[in-house]
Amino acid sequence: MNRWVGIVSLRETAAPTPVHRIALAIEAARRRTSYSLDGRQVPYERMRAALRRLGQTYAARSEWGQWSYCVDLAGDFFDGGGPVGRLPGWLTADLRAELDRKPAASTGDRTRQRKKVGGPSRSHGGGTSRRKKPVAFAPIRKAPHPPRSARRPSADLPPPYVRVERQLSVRDLPPLALAQPPAALVGAFGETVRAAIRDSTGEWEADEQTIAWLGLGATHVSHLYESGLFETAVTPHVLGMLDQLGRSTIDVVLIDAWIAKWQPEKVGTQSTEHNRRSVEARRLLGQWAVEHGLVRMGAGEAQRPAPSVAEGVARQILGVLSLTGAHETASRLVQAVCAGVDHGTDEADGADPLTEAQEIFAREGLSYEYSDDGPDHDKTYTAVARTGGGRSARGEGRNKKAARTAAARTLLRGLPPARRRAASPAGTARITVPPQPYRNAPPRAHRDALGDLTVMFELDDRRIAGLLTQAMTHSSYVYENRAEARAHQQRDNQLLAHHGSLVISHLATHARVGRVLAHGLVPDEDEARMHTPANEDTSRLGIALALADGVLTGRGEDGGRPSTVADAAQSVVAAAWRLHGARLLRKRPAVLDDWLSELQHQHDPVTVLNYLAAMFGMTHHYEYERTGLDHLQTFAATLVLSDVRGRVQRWTVSSERRSSKRYADKTTAQDVLDILATVADDLVDTLTTEERDLLRYLLRAQLDGLGTTSVRQRNRMVSGGVLGTDLLVTGDLDAFRAWARRVQDLLGDENATVPEALGGLYRQILAETRFGPRSLLRRMAAEQGGGLAGTVRRHAAEAVGRAAARGPWGVSVRDVVQDWWRDQACRTGVTVRDDMRQEPFLPVPSQLAALDEALTWCGEAAEAAGSPVEVELTVQGSTLHAWIGLHGLDIRATCDDFARLLSRTLPRTDCLVDDDHVLLRLHGRPETESLMPLAAAGIDAYLSVDGAPSALVNLLRDEPVATQEEVL
Repeated sequence: MNRWVGIVSLRETAAPTPVHRIALAIEAARRRTSYSLDGRQVPYERMRAALRRLGQTYAARSEWGQWSYCVDLAGDFFDGGGPVGRLPGWLTADLRAELDRKPAASTGDRTRQRKKVGGPSRSHGGGTSRRKKPVAFAPIRKAPHPPRSARRPSADLPPPYVRVERQLSVRDLPPLALAQPPAALVGAFGETVRAAIRDSTGEWEADEQTIAWLGLGATHVSHLYESGLFETAVTPHVLGMLDQLGRSTIDVVLIDAWIAKWQPEKVGTQSTEHNRRSVEARRLLGQWAVEHGLVRMGAGEAQRPAPSVAEGVARQILGVLSLTGAHETASRLVQAVCAGVDHGTDEADGADPLTEAQEIFAREGLSYEYSDDGPDHDKTYTAVARTGGGRSARGEGRNKKAARTAAARTLLRGLPPARRRAASPAGTARITVPPQPYRNAPPRAHRDALGDLTVMFELDDRRIAGLLTQAMTHSSYVYENRAEARAHQQRDNQLLAHHGSLVISHLATHARVGRVLAHGLVPDEDEARMHTPANEDTSRLGIALALADGVLTGRGEDGGRPSTVADAAQSVVAAAWRLHGARLLRKRPAVLDDWLSELQHQHDPVTVLNYLAAMFGMTHHYEYERTGLDHLQTFAATLVLSDVRGRVQRWTVSSERRSSKRYADKTTAQDVLDILATVADDLVDTLTTEERDLLRYLLRAQLDGLGTTSVRQRNRMVSGGVLGTDLLVTGDLDAFRAWARRVQDLLGDENATVPEALGGLYRQILAETRFGPRSLLRRMAAEQGGGLAGTVRRHAAEAVGRAAARGPWGVSVRDVVQDWWRDQACRTGVTVRDDMRQEPFLPVPSQLAALDEALTWCGEAAEAAGSPVEVELTVQGSTLHAWIGLHGLDIRATCDDFARLLSRTLPRTDCLVDDDHVLLRLHGRPETESLMPLAAAGIDAYLSVDGAPSALVNLLRDEPVATQEEVL
């Protein structure tokens, strides 16, 4: 049965012009070598390079969906081709920024960017060239202002004041478009969870998607594994991300409740009390989940459920509430379940009952007796608490501490309320008068900063003005102006900074989880990695907010110090959160939103280098040299590398500023990674002699240390551009030849043999890209739904998979066309014009099968539309051009997906679609004998179609493909 009956879209077309049609099509394709981006013509070569750089940026941030899109799209920019449809807005903006950079600086995500004022420098000498960091990783530029020394008034003439310009725009965030959890996993359990939340918090309405997500949130990983959906529908990393979001939700709810009542003297007191309350709250929430039957475990886990299981499920449920925009409901739930966590009350099971019992019975004495029961692997402990006054109570638990806690809690329940402690936590006082702004004229820079922050965060409430002043007050200023600070109920910003660190962590987690889960429910480990903002991250936020000038500091303190700016940034966000609360999840300053988007949820340079070294069998360690006094000590790290052949290389990077061992490790590791990246970015000529020696050593170590690699390692290689793999994956053979030439020139032996493992690696990577689970072929084959577009894509996947699996044919181009003509001519009109003459054409093994499938595809579509087919053939410059003319049907709707998949999957094969024809270009086998061994190994692997066995076609046929009659 013809699969196109009832599917092809008919349309009126102009009368065909048979004269020179194939020549015109070839010429039009030859001229199509640039893309119009916002009115500017960008050569395809630059587009491919820019997409590879952006893809590596996204991969470094574990945004694998964006990385995969860039890799796929780069393969569409071949001469004569181009993408189908418009580029998405998020990519257009990043491409525009990438292309606007100067060509000399546009050297890729991996280019070197450390050499800057006050930054690290090499101890072994040698100049270095500056390399600009890519847009997505570029440090947010500090607003221009004179250095602190220049701002101090001189005895003669004070320097003029220069107001810092800040970005004041506010951004409304669209609602998250989350993927839908599979009904086979969640069922109707979400309604059970919603009912439990409503019973605890009051009436609450939720839409269907939120209810489905609540069912997913109540799922323990053991239940997910036993469901059989943990690989194809939902990965366990989804539950882990919900857990982390729920944990940060608990943190902000508890700290909000705490700071509304108490103000400790020291930040350590606040941190300690918060940690204690968090532990107790998680325990109570776990009990709530068990009491309402919300924990869905696997059969094995349910036989002996641990308390941590219920606590984790409760956190996942809270994570779902926060993710779906119900933060207020999550807050009410935590407060309702943990209602007494701030006091040692009976109803809330107490906060640290052991400590309270010890304090109450300190005079009369308190002791515990223990006993146990059960086998060694499953003991139950019993504790009996006895007081000197004759009181006693029993408690049971899985260990002595749990039993002792239960006994103390039971003992406290028997006491009259008058004996229970009602005092405030140690070292705290109730908040009476809020802080006030300083009445005496503060520095102008401070006033301007407060004014800008008020606009930026929309802090127009007078009650928050004093708190914002406190956020911009360093401890050194309070120390030097104690009387003024007491008069205005002010203090330093340390308490606010602690609060802000929890808020920022929650904002970052919320943004990350939403961004990942909007792309699907099958993230891998790298995609699901969560990054807790460190001081260096919040320091970048402070620089982006331009807070250095506005911080009130003492005479000997520099407001531009990273720690000072980081504390101020955290404090400002805390002040905004106290006024707006969860509104910051939906609406926030553009500067803050950009910073959250740019947080790098990735391994630090030390970890990346460790992973890279292990991949190639290298070992390494760090040696340190310390300089300076104890309180001003600086470390320089020397990296000592050893490859599989025992060759050793040392590399040292020193720092001109005070640094720790960890900072020295990161600086040295990043420098090595940057030098290794220069060969891909065509920056080898900018390196010093010492840097070239290191690069040569690293390349040799990679080639010598190649061995068996895992799928994950190969994905990391492609995303990082290791050994030119990204160039082969995108089909950019010219760029790969140039890369191979640079490597061979650097190694110095053009005739050196290439290890067989490298060719095998290239073949594995290309097979996974073309036919693997995440390939375009498999994605089209798995297209869901019975619509026309889905049916066409599934048919295209079957046809291209069949062409890839056939392998080489012992026939000629004319044999293929003649066989097709015999089969097609009896069903529809066929005209064939052969202008190949005796031009040489040496096909790649899969190309004749591609020609046969393209002719069959177009012939069946023409037959369904009742129109003739015209075919013209010619060979120019060792390239076979097959022009297939179709009339009376919408060729783009019929052939776009097939042409795109054919071009992407089969080597040296381009399929171009126009309004009235399809142009198939089969580029003959390139000459590889004259190439250097490294280039030949890559191109030979590219031309092969290993990894497409006949089993692939059977797999594609097993996909549920609807017939045309069923579609109609």
